[in-house]
Amino acid sequence: MKSAGVADRQGPAAPGAPRGVARVAVLGASGYAGQEFVRLASAHRGLEVSVLASREHAGEPLARAMPGLDTRERPDRRFASLDEGLLAALGGACDALVSCLPHGVLAERLAALADLPPQLHVVDLSADHRSGQRDFRYGLPEADRDVLAFARRVANPGCYPTAATLALLPALEGGWLGDPLMVTAVSGVTGAGRAATARTSFVELEGGASIYRAGEEHPHAAEIARNVQRLSGEMRAVGFTPQLVPMARGIVLTASAPLRLTLSPDEAWRAYAARYAAEPFVQLLPAGAWPQTRAVRGSNRCDVAVTTLHGGRTLLAAAAIDNLVKGAAGQAIQNLNLMFGWPEATGLARHGSPW
Repeated sequence: MKSAGVADRQGPAAPGAPRGVARVAVLGASGYAGQEFVRLASAHRGLEVSVLASREHAGEPLARAMPGLDTRERPDRRFASLDEGLLAALGGACDALVSCLPHGVLAERLAALADLPPQLHVVDLSADHRSGQRDFRYGLPEADRDVLAFARRVANPGCYPTAATLALLPALEGGWLGDPLMVTAVSGVTGAGRAATARTSFVELEGGASIYRAGEEHPHAAEIARNVQRLSGEMRAVGFTPQLVPMARGIVLTASAPLRLTLSPDEAWRAYAARYAAEPFVQLLPAGAWPQTRAVRGSNRCDVAVTTLHGGRTLLAAAAIDNLVKGAAGQAIQNLNLMFGWPEATGLARHGSPW
């Protein structure tokens, strides 16, 4: 017998109205982003993680691949297979599907479907749908909140584009920026996923830092450029230099661009302060302070700093996020809060854990 959905149990809810508990199927639950989503969702009063699916660990006990999870209430609980997780979500046993699968996997699985069930809420953390495929909406709440409140399919932004866009959002909306836009960022190793590779092994990584896929090669460079165009209405050349450093989690990013108007550091800071005054998860740092990854670790917060250089002719902006929270799982929950009509900050921490 098919389970009732949220709307069936509670009656239809108007956009923005609180709803009851939503049952969630998590695909790729054993990966870093998947585990972080399960951890956060477990403390969320509106989410019930009813299916945890894994390609590598199907049939195994959860504790084997998820050591951070307290499994005492259901010690016999095991991972479902990817097919079982999809069947539960598509068959009506779940209200939401959250995919933490590697790039390309969900799109391949959905390719044979003419459409997704209209009542199913879907958040995809991969890059498969960030260009609007299958009517997915791009899900950066600070820029897309009004659209997300009515969405059923959301593509979670990438971690680097999240940090870059929030570092630049007031400048983009204000039409300040000229060409080119240069972005550089350092990231912890969890951003590369849980699969074992030589590049992310302890011996290769410890004690050093490395640049990879620099220039226009990294796919996040194109995603940043799309955000620049859609938020400013103009195309801008983007150069991106990502770097891997020996820490588990976190991103600190800087962006610079020539300004089309002359702005003093104080003028830029005040414009950013006005734009972000009501944002629950963006903190503009005092003038002269700069973001650090440990300050936002474990939180859904993005710390932003801004100034101008060269007599007010160059913008310099910076941001720090936890790549697994605001850069992945936390942002997915923020999007689900908007989609289901819950208060946007439900289940999400504003405070970091620096030590």
